[in-house]
Amino acid sequence: MPRLVHDTSAILDAATRLLSAGSADAITIAGVIREAAVSSGSVYHRFPNRAALLAAVWNRAVQSFHDELYPLFDGEPVAAAVALGRRTVSWCRDHPADARVLLAGLASFEPAAWPAESRNARQADQERWDRQIRGLVTGLRTATGRATAEILLIVVDLPYAAVRRYLGADRPIPAALEDIVERAIRSALTDTGRVGQRP
Repeated sequence: MPRLVHDTSAILDAATRLLSAGSADAITIAGVIREAAVSSGSVYHRFPNRAALLAAVWNRAVQSFHDELYPLFDGEPVAAAVALGRRTVSWCRDHPADARVLLAGLASFEPAAWPAESRNARQADQERWDRQIRGLVTGLRTATGRATAEILLIVVDLPYAAVRRYLGADRPIPAALEDIVERAIRSALTDTGRVGQRP
């Protein structure tokens, strides 16, 4: 059984390397067989078609990202938002191939064609993630008086934008970026000199 897990991971690693060299269109069964240097039977045993392979690549990347961030939602809302921003940066640095999967976007992985099991797994995790985000937004609205759209821009979009510049250009993420993101999030959430009213 451990060998099977290892082989599956190696196949998905090969698929993410193909993505890094081009786009999700580059992920094909034949390409993965060549990149992973495994038999066609080894791949088809796990992924009967390209749709199943694409689903596994996307779901693995998202699950890895979310699993690392879920524990950070607990606690004081501003501190949680800062921790989430910092960990987004560090996770992308530690997992650049999977980060590029997320950067490519779900639509690139053709989810409508996925097997039902893969679609259900994605939906279940997305619903859990959305609940966590809604809870954090509620806490931040109370703590800061910010509007929902403003909070989402600061807490969700800002860290993604910070790493996108480097991932998109295949450049290393600077060591100081966590601190920069933390200062930006904390300042944006706690600055009392802003203009605007909560809706």
